[in-house]
Amino acid sequence: MKRLFEKYREIIMYLLFGVLTTAVGWIVYFALLWAWKAAFGLEVDDTSSGTYVAGYTVAQIIQWMAAVLFAFFTNRKWVFTDADRDVSLPLQLVKFAGGRVVTFFIDYLVTLFAAMGAAALIPALTSVSSFGREWNLCEIGAKILAAAIVIICNYVISKIFVFKNKGQDISHSKE
Repeated sequence: MKRLFEKYREIIMYLLFGVLTTAVGWIVYFALLWAWKAAFGLEVDDTSSGTYVAGYTVAQIIQWMAAVLFAFFTNRKWVFTDADRDVSLPLQLVKFAGGRVVTFFIDYLVTLFAAMGAAALIPALTSVSSFGREWNLCEIGAKILAAAIVIICNYVISKIFVFKNKGQDISHSKE
């Protein structure tokens, strides 16, 4: 078991911290979106009004910033431990954030269109009561779909461009 962990340590740790990063992001996202809907009196099934899209955008941006900072420091410290440490922290952070900007737009578009599409196709899922409030399962499902796509993209970007091993050159890799 220990040998198996050592062989796949980086991927296991990436997945562990990916789940934690996702949890940080989702807590921020859903808290802000819920607060926005409450503040503006939006119905639970409102996923297409301008007020909803504005709140959704604010929640996505703040969620992204919280998740990027959490992910960067945990990935640098505990995931990509073989990465070249001669690269300055600010440069690594800029590269990391740049990669995350790309996946932010993937997350943004997949979540928005999946939530809108699912709400249009299955309106019954837009209003489910639990824990004393209404939930939109289309939004939750869209967030899960987007997270799966983003986690894979983020790993590839981090491994290839941000936390490269010392001396690693993609164009001259040994075979």
